[in-house]
This record gives sequence, structure tokens and C-alpha cells, in this order.
Amino acid sequence: MPRERAKLTDKQERILVQAQLMGLTPSDMTKISNRLVALQKEAHDMREIADIIEGYTWSKDEKNHWTIRTSDGYVCKFVKGKTGRSQYYDTSWDYNITISKPGTAFKTRYLQKKSVIFKHDWRSKLCPENSKELYGMIRFLKAHLNWLITK
Repeated sequence: MPRERAKLTDKQERILVQAQLMGLTPSDMTKISNRLVALQKEAHDMREIADIIEGYTWSKDEKNHWTIRTSDGYVCKFVKGKTGRSQYYDTSWDYNITISKPGTAFKTRYLQKKSVIFKHDWRSKLCPENSKELYGMIRFLKAHLNWLITK
């Protein structure tokens, strides 16, 4: 016994009829579907990035060192070390990090060779300042700052 066709909503039926009238092929519809999936993933990634960078500000000095300020008032300066490792899904660099909190009794922390990871599947155009490096640093701080300042 043949299978019954999948039920479509009224809106989907109207789109199907229009697509047939316009002469679209199943491969055209597949391309459209793939585009919709990609747009949905991009919107999800944009929301995720916005959530992670919320409350952080940053600047870059003339030597290309990033200084990131947290919402708690910590100032973190990243100086790239000499070691970088790359795999097919990510790259990591070792950074020397200076963490301070101006205007308080917080003792400045100097951390050496802290590894920061940058994923290859992050899209640069979605990252702050179009920089995977900066986004990786902010993610690193979001995950490890409390541990780093109590060390």
C-alpha cells in the first residue's frame, strides 16, 4: 500500500502551489531550505555572541595588544606569546595576561602562558571587531576570570 503524502499547513500548500507555478524544481526548493537553515543558525550564533560579550569593552593598542574591561571593573591586557597550536577544528595561542582593577586595593595579577582557543567554525563577521581572537579572549575571561583573580 503506498504511503500517504506528508500533511502541509495551508501556508505551506500556498507556497508549494506558487513554487510550482513559478517553475521551481525540487533542487531549487532544497537550496531555499538550506538557506533558511543557514540563516537560522546565523541568527542563533549572533544571539550567543551578543550574550557572551555583553558588559565587556575592549581596545587595541599600537602594538596590537588587546585590553578588555569587564563589567566588574577588571582590566585585562593580553600580550600574545610565541606559542601557537593549530588543529583542524581550532587554533590556540598562549598569552601573558595582566589583570588589574584600577581604584581598588586589588593586587595586579601577572599570568604567563594561558592558552586561549579560537574555533575555526566561528564566523569572523559575527565576532566583535570581526576578530575571532578578541571573541576567544572574551570567552576565556567569561569562563575563567573568577578563578584567575582568586589564584
